[in-house]
Amino acid sequence: MAGDDLHSFIVRIWLEESTAEAPQPSWRGSVTHVLSGRRQFFVDLDMLPRLIRPYLEALVAESHLPEGE
Repeated sequence: MAGDDLHSFIVRIWLEESTAEAPQPSWRGSVTHVLSGRRQFFVDLDMLPRLIRPYLEALVAESHLPEGE
């Protein structure tokens, strides 16, 4: 597998304490694409795959390009 055939991500997840506005603690996090340095924050763990998916879809699309493009 060549180096351009993969993506690396740093995922940070933390539990935010409850407050008067949000009585229940909630999960928060960020995902950083290592190569680009782009960081996105999320407030719902279910969002994590949606933040990573575009990078993987682009990788698949690039792998189907004819040689030399």
